[in-house]
Amino acid sequence: MNFNAFLGLFVLAAMVALALLIKPLRKTMGLLLVILGGIFCLTAIGLVIGVPMILVGGILLFV
Repeated sequence: MNFNAFLGLFVLAAMVALALLIKPLRKTMGLLLVILGGIFCLTAIGLVIGVPMILVGGILLFV
């Protein structure tokens, strides 16, 4: 794993962590994850991705 990939992942994680500290962004991310998880659940392969997205989105919505 080269330095640019590591730096990109670090910046992405920092942005997500910062967004989770702000309540309206946390609610928005939760709703987005629930909606996208529901769309992914329409296919059999998407169940593997969709169900965890719905669970994490629900937690973010009600925290």
